[in-house]
Amino acid sequence: MRLRNTAAMSACSFVLGLTVMLATAAPAGAAAPIPAKGHATFCLTTAAVTNLNSMGVHMTAVAPATLSESGPTPCVTTPITEGSLTVTPLEGSFPLNGGIDFTRTDDNQNLGFSNLVDDLTGRKFTAETVINGGAPTTIDILTYQLTSQNVHVGTTGIDITGPANTTSAMSGAFYEAYSNYAVNTGQALFDVTVHLDL
Repeated sequence: MRLRNTAAMSACSFVLGLTVMLATAAPAGAAAPIPAKGHATFCLTTAAVTNLNSMGVHMTAVAPATLSESGPTPCVTTPITEGSLTVTPLEGSFPLNGGIDFTRTDDNQNLGFSNLVDDLTGRKFTAETVINGGAPTTIDILTYQLTSQNVHVGTTGIDITGPANTTSAMSGAFYEAYSNYAVNTGQALFDVTVHLDL
């Protein structure tokens, strides 16, 4: 019994230590990059849903991303099939397949985000932004944090959870499209979960 308890405590200590390293460490001789595989899910915050509803704007997914409206707020899930990352430190960059669109019901005014990229190293998401079919502009759209509290290591991979906050560029895109903001700059537009297979 004592041996089992010791083994369990050792395993817990290992996972906790690895979690901290993933979030903060940058040791010399870091591990070689591994392929990025998994998915990212963007769920609108309650505040964002309230604001978008008042504007008559709804969110949709661009394939192969998918939309789910079964939870408390709408969510878009994007597959991750390319790119690479390192585990210690947790860094890298990889595209998110598909896109996220916002459309105003009464006039079909559209704001689209495609070619999304999760930049783990920069703690941000970038995207090509298009307003009503105009020329695409690549901007930083969201920022997030990596800490020992929101990076979780399990037997199947790494899960990063937490708020994704709007940049001034993304706020500006919403204002240009709708003369209003989904949320203010620096506030959370989405609660995001990124799962990376190990």
